[in-house]
Amino acid sequence: MKKTVLLRFFVTLFMGGLMISSSYATNNLKQLFDSLNTEISHKRLFVEQKRQRINQIQQELISPDTSLQHKYDVYTKLYNEYRKFVVDSAINYASKSLEMAIAMDKPLLRYRSEFELSILYAMHGMFWQAEELLSQYQSSDLPKEMRELYFYARSRLLNYYMYTSNRPQELLYQAYMDSLYRNYNDTLSYDYRSTKAQREPNPAKRDIELRKLMASVPVGSPEYAIAANLVASQESMNQRIEEQKELYIRSAIADIRNSIRETQSLYSLSLICYREGDVSSAFRYAQSSFEDAITAGIQFRVNQVSEFYSTVNEAYQIYEQQVRERLQLILILLGIISVCLVISVVYIVQQLRKIMRIRKDLSESNEKLQKLNLALSQANEQLNNNNEELSRFNTLKEQYIAQFFNICSGYIDKIGDYQKSLYRLAMNKKQDELVKKLKSTAIIDDELEELYHHFDTIFLRLYPTFVDDMNALLREEERITLKPGVLLNKELRIFALLRLGFTDSEQIANFLHCSVSTIYNYKTKMRNKAKDEIDNLDEQVMKIGSSQT
Repeated sequence: MKKTVLLRFFVTLFMGGLMISSSYATNNLKQLFDSLNTEISHKRLFVEQKRQRINQIQQELISPDTSLQHKYDVYTKLYNEYRKFVVDSAINYASKSLEMAIAMDKPLLRYRSEFELSILYAMHGMFWQAEELLSQYQSSDLPKEMRELYFYARSRLLNYYMYTSNRPQELLYQAYMDSLYRNYNDTLSYDYRSTKAQREPNPAKRDIELRKLMASVPVGSPEYAIAANLVASQESMNQRIEEQKELYIRSAIADIRNSIRETQSLYSLSLICYREGDVSSAFRYAQSSFEDAITAGIQFRVNQVSEFYSTVNEAYQIYEQQVRERLQLILILLGIISVCLVISVVYIVQQLRKIMRIRKDLSESNEKLQKLNLALSQANEQLNNNNEELSRFNTLKEQYIAQFFNICSGYIDKIGDYQKSLYRLAMNKKQDELVKKLKSTAIIDDELEELYHHFDTIFLRLYPTFVDDMNALLREEERITLKPGVLLNKELRIFALLRLGFTDSEQIANFLHCSVSTIYNYKTKMRNKAKDEIDNLDEQVMKIGSSQT
């Protein structure tokens, strides 16, 4: 009995764990599907980024370096950018690379350009042109470092031809793949490891090697997209559909972000969705895959997707028709419900009118009371504001009265000290020094500078944003930048006095110890610096800090 109870307990615990794990996986997969749908809707942004990269590379053709090698390198970069993006353009730049290689008389570069061009011809459905390029050479006559690319071009040509013509030639294709595998130059390269993993006869080991390959490349890179697609294809043999969908989604997202239009993942994901009855998703992914293939001019992918796209498009139209019929039925039911609701509402309204008559009188009384309360609240608020303003004014008044007396007292002490020093000179009969001191304006200059400093300090306490507000009235290139430690310069000081109500230029000139014409010139200079839309600078200055005051 105890064993039975324990067994049931552990079975329940295990099933609960499975349900939690399944729920987590479902939520994670839904988030991935949402991310994929978002990426598809933003596909144009990634395409624009791709075109910007291409434009930057094209600018290199304007470089002072006009050598054939430089042009070859730039054309090769452009070919690589366009290779799985727009095949026509890739063919154009691959052809130009070939022209540069022939002009430089570099056989290795010529072989590379011709083999890469043959791959593009095959992608574009130009099988005769691709075969014409490759048939010029025998693998035994090629340098060892070129055989890898030659057999890769041969395998791609046959593979794309089989996709397009539906004529299986597996034995010949495998022969080319065997030759390619034997002629790899770098056994540490991604292509070699990928080919080696796919050739592993043991499914379990093949799965392990493909996952190692996927883990060895950056997530989101083009290589990651290919590796994830290979692992997903392997998962179809293991019947792990959820993991297969996750890998296809990650691969498709990487392809979209890299603007790679020669992609298998989105098409494979569409097939799975269609088999599961998700016609809407199947149509969206098939349409995106088909549009990419058409735009890029990848003929074998167009042939692969087009038949399925037609099927899923027809199914999607049927699905939309069913949805419309359901919506029509729902609308009819909603119409019936709406009529019933209208009848109910009419009855309820009649009953509510009786209640509303009673509430109306009560509402009017409440409204009058609220208005009175609002008026009282506003009066109290205004009174509080006035009290606060009065308190602030009194505080400022006390501070500036105290400061005024301190300044006056300081000036009296300084005059006394100055008188004593003159008296000592007179008593000591140092007439020359006495005359020199009486002629000197240094003391007056120092006292004026201190007076202006006190004025600047007090004024900026009253109008702390005055400098920024003045600059805001000027054109950007004419704005005033004060030196460190300087509070106001003479131009700002003139308009500060204007802000305090000194409208008479003679008063301002007396305070600043300069001529009236100098004041006029400074004002004219500042008006010329004002923004075009400001007609009267003086009026605008008088508005500065009005809310603070």
